[in-house]
Amino acid sequence: MRHRACAALIENGRILMVRLETNDRSFWTLPGGGLEEHETFEQAVIREMQEEVNLAIRIIKPLYSETHANGQEICFLVRQIDSREPILGYDPERPEGNQVLTGVRWMPLSEMTADRQVAKIVTALG
Repeated sequence: MRHRACAALIENGRILMVRLETNDRSFWTLPGGGLEEHETFEQAVIREMQEEVNLAIRIIKPLYSETHANGQEICFLVRQIDSREPILGYDPERPEGNQVLTGVRWMPLSEMTADRQVAKIVTALG
């Protein structure tokens, strides 16, 4: 079982998403990932934002929590604490030639509401 944390960074009607490409799937998703041993959800989301999109953030509040067969996922509303632009990072658990993160982009929030995670965020923000 591996718990997960993800981040909703929303600015000017846009949400920050990362592109994941595996052998059988390719999709946009929220930055985030699994908790490491002895790590809190809050620590994980801060680390994942640094690794995946090279941004320092602060947590505003949790938006939703759900339980899957693989564990619990908590998504946090976050704010950037510097003025840098997001830059595609990496997954340190994967070898350099086998990365699955292939893009980072600001997406119009209104165009992403069919995404399961984004729909939950929109509902939570009311």
